Parts: sequence; C-alpha cells; structure tokens
Amino acid sequence: MSTPSARHLAMDILRRTLDNNQDVQAAVDDVLTAASAAGPDKGLATELAYGYLRLRGRIDFILAQLLRDPLRTSPVLKRILGVAAYELLFLSRIPEYATLDWAVSLVRERLDQTMGKVANGVLRSLLRLGRAVHHPEYYQLKTAGHDNFLAAWCSCPQWMARMWLDAYGKEQAQAFLQATLQAPPLGVRVNRLHPRAGELREQLAPLATEQTTWGFALTQWPDFLNDAVNEGAATRQSLAAQRIMDALGVEHWPAPVLDACAGRGGKTFLMAEMGKEVWASDVNVFRLRQLRGEAARTGLPVPAFRAPAQGPFPLRRAPRAVFLDAPCSGLGVLSRRPDIKWKRSRADCAGLARLQGEMLGAAAELLPSGGCLAYVTCTLNPAENEGQIAGFTREHPEFTCLRQAQSDPGDNPGEFFYGAVLRKNEAA
Repeated sequence: MSTPSARHLAMDILRRTLDNNQDVQAAVDDVLTAASAAGPDKGLATELAYGYLRLRGRIDFILAQLLRDPLRTSPVLKRILGVAAYELLFLSRIPEYATLDWAVSLVRERLDQTMGKVANGVLRSLLRLGRAVHHPEYYQLKTAGHDNFLAAWCSCPQWMARMWLDAYGKEQAQAFLQATLQAPPLGVRVNRLHPRAGELREQLAPLATEQTTWGFALTQWPDFLNDAVNEGAATRQSLAAQRIMDALGVEHWPAPVLDACAGRGGKTFLMAEMGKEVWASDVNVFRLRQLRGEAARTGLPVPAFRAPAQGPFPLRRAPRAVFLDAPCSGLGVLSRRPDIKWKRSRADCAGLARLQGEMLGAAAELLPSGGCLAYVTCTLNPAENEGQIAGFTREHPEFTCLRQAQSDPGDNPGEFFYGAVLRKNEAA
C-alpha cells in the first residue's frame, strides 16, 4: 500500500518544524500551499502534525516501553511510529489496519524491510496495551518523581514540568499542563469603531463558547466572518489575549501609547479601536509591513516605524505610556504553538529574561514622570513575569506596580498570559 497523501504532508510539516526550526503554523501553510492540498488531506495533515506535537512526550514515553533500544532507534523510524501512534490512539475514525498499512509501508520505503517488520511489531504491541495508556495510572507506575510523571502524562520536557511544579504547585501545574494538550478555541475581536460592529456582535453572541464585550471564543469559524475580517470589521485574536488587556485596564492608560514590540499589530489595533492614540514600532521589517497592511485593512492610521525595543527611538516627543508585548518563551500558548516546548530550553528562558530586562530599562528612561509602563508576556515562567517586574521595581524605585494579572486555567482554556502595569512616580 502506498502512503496516503495526508501522512506525507504531515511528515513534511514535522520535518520543517522539528528539524528545520520553522514555526508549525508557517510550516503547515507552506506545505499545504505547495501541495495544493484541499479537503480531507488538508484537514488530516494539519490534525496529525498539531496532534503529534501536542502529545509527542506521551507518545515517546509509550514507544520507549515497546522499543528494544529507544536511544539507538532511528529518528526516522521513531517519527513515523510517533505519528502512527497518534493516529491509533487519538483518531478513532481511522481503521487500525489502514494506519498499520501506511506506517509499515513508509518505514519500508524510507528504511528497509527489516525495519518495516520492527514497525509492524511495535504498533501491534501498542494496540495490545488497550485503554491503559489513556489513564494517568499507567505513567505513574512507570515513572519516579512527579516531574517525570507530568513530563510523560502531560507531554512536556522534564525541565518544564519541574519549573511549573516549583512555581505553581502540583495541582495548578498539572491544570496548566493538561490545558496545553487541547486545541484552543478560535478567537475573534469585533472592531467597535466599524459601522457593522453592533450587527456583527449580535451574530457572534449565540455562536460563542465564551465572550467579552467585543471578543468571542468560537469552536468553528463561520463563513460570514471572512467578509467581516476583509472589511476591517473583525480581527482574528485569541480571547485570552484580549482578556489580559482588559485586566490591565487599557482604557485608563494615558496617551499617546508607544507599542514598542508591536509585531503584526494585534494588540496595537485593539488599543486604537479603544480610541487610544498609538505609535507602533518593531525591529522586524516584515512584521512592520504586516502591521501597515493591518492599518489599511482596519482603516485605523497608526504611525509605524522601525526601532529595537531596547531603543533608541526616533521620537520628537515622549509617549505618556509604553506598552511592551515582550518577546518571551511562549510557554503560555503551547496549545496553539505546541512545537515551542520541543525547541525551548532553560537557557533560552534565561536569555529572554535578560532581553526583557533591557527593554523595560529602555522604557523607563523614555517615560516622563506620571507615565505608564505596561508589560505583557504569553508565557508561564516567573522569571519572565512576576520575577521580572519585582527585579525591575527594585532597580527602578521611581516606578510603582499598580496591578498584575495572570490567566487562570479555568477562564482561558489552553492559553495563558501575564501582565503588569506600572506608573513612574512624579519627581519629588
């Protein structure tokens, strides 16, 4: 049996993501576009790639129990077995014989007949485990230490499980980790300044699983939203990202606001839609080009210029608020970007924390007395969040922390943000 197209596409996505370090969504877009994939192949390839990345740790743990020598097993064999295992364990609509056929055929094609027999034996052994591998007790019995259990059951690197246990304790760490294993809801923000805003909000309300005044979480993307996005009446943005901005009281920030890590402008235009005067800067030319495209789409004229968030900034006057949507380790959005957990390390987190400190220092110098400094990350790492703000206020006693906010597993399924707002005190 030849390997079905969807599995070839999924393997190509994973190769680009894990071997070539491409972001998973970019890899999905590139592979599916190049193959002109449509219909079932497109959907299945995406499901296999994202599903495998979310559950790779658990799958690798199971396969390690079944392989004779996991450390010396060919990476090609392990990757094919991993995707096939995801299909067997989590995609019940696909017949087991079909999964075995394509997986064994692909191993024979890429390795040899002997390895094909190994693949067949391993996958049949996996099937004999039955429902046991879907229960935490299987992993508890085979691991020593709660960090190793969480790494296996919740599919993450051991260092990350240990960090979250130390930071949040057993119950909350497990809640955070388990939330990352589910696909997050689709998010949309209605542009409150658009003539169709009220009509669109009424259309979305009955479809939403959760909502704020202008933001909605959806299980499916209705066709009418495509036109709304094209017209600038709506923007794709996770509800969790919108909620952290609400929690930080954007409406109370003084203006103009310098968005010093604007990226493509998701939060930039949220502020603009609230009536704030916003200036946007970013060090990346491509992201600035996308931001200017967003300005044209939404009809909101936001000045944008190139500058690193560590400064200097080519400004004729000082902003009254600086917003830092800081580059971070991204450990709060693993449900949407599951490849991150297999690419990050403790050293990466430490390096990002140093960069964030430099950005905060530059913002401190830029602001006048009475100015506002807002800081947001999409990670769960105290060194980049609470620890970062505590260190900043120690070094800059002229700043007072007015509020801090952290997404909760019960309120933001799958995505978690941290934010803080500080004020630069008036000179004595």
